[in-house]
Amino acid sequence: MPTARTIQYVKRTKAKGRFYYYFDTGQVDENGKRIWKRLPDPKDRAFGATYAAMLGHRSRRENVAIELTVAKLVDLYQASAQFEKLAVATQRIYRIYQTELVDKLGSAPAQRVERKDIVLMLDKMADKPAAANMVMKASSAAYSWGRKRGHITNNPFTDIDPMEVGEHQPWPEHILDAALKADGEVRLAVHLLYYTAQRIGDVASMRWRDIDGDRIIMTQEKTGKPLEIPIHTELSKELDRHPRSLSTILGKEPTKYRIDRLRTDIQAFCAELGVKVVPHGLRKNAVNALLEAGCSAAETAAISGQSLQMVEHYAKRRSQSKLGRTAILKWQRNGK
Repeated sequence: MPTARTIQYVKRTKAKGRFYYYFDTGQVDENGKRIWKRLPDPKDRAFGATYAAMLGHRSRRENVAIELTVAKLVDLYQASAQFEKLAVATQRIYRIYQTELVDKLGSAPAQRVERKDIVLMLDKMADKPAAANMVMKASSAAYSWGRKRGHITNNPFTDIDPMEVGEHQPWPEHILDAALKADGEVRLAVHLLYYTAQRIGDVASMRWRDIDGDRIIMTQEKTGKPLEIPIHTELSKELDRHPRSLSTILGKEPTKYRIDRLRTDIQAFCAELGVKVVPHGLRKNAVNALLEAGCSAAETAAISGQSLQMVEHYAKRRSQSKLGRTAILKWQRNGK
């Protein structure tokens, strides 16, 4: 008689001196853990029929999974309740980058796509690392959903590291101006990022209670550096437009999800204007604005919390013409 070790998809465990048998359904739960179903003892007459039924269900699911194309999987995901729960901006940007996956692998059976196929696709986008990372993030979301729903059993995006995006560039002036005049939370987030010159993680963690009169008192998460940032007049006006509470200034989700949502919403807003940016680019905009206004490297560093060397590094794109006008005005005021 065959044992559990020789019967396909069956495992045997022992507890309190007794053996128990379980069938691998080929599915995973919402936490990504494999789902096993209890079988009768092999000596039980019901074992054969129960095993045959479970094997049949698994085989049918696998056949359907093999026939399900990548394009159809993406369509199912975008029509799902989980996708519907995403913010409108997130839905928009996921559609943009999932289209890249469909263009490249849309006709392939979703179940048969392997990690090497995804790596090759992303490597062909090496000249656009930020876009490649978004394709991976958006497409992995569709595959994760498909696994949880039992449509597929694989996720070819597992253990693929994101690409290095290199040095972040400052935003074009017209995009910054548009974002500062936008509606909703994108406007508030951009005001905070630009007028404090901080990272998105620090901005997402700012609470209303961190505002002390005309200053924001904070400690940078990455460096541990305490800062007292005077509140710019334009930021003060924007903050006055929002009711204060005991929570964070931007949303109430856990910080990780808040950061992801803010980044996605901001990038989606700029993508609609035809420009791909990262929120961190606003830090360069702020450093350049401070230097172009005549601030010294030390004064600029007192706002951004960077080293003097980093301020100079960030300032490579500052406007020579603006600096020149500032220099002449200072010279003229000096009277010599």
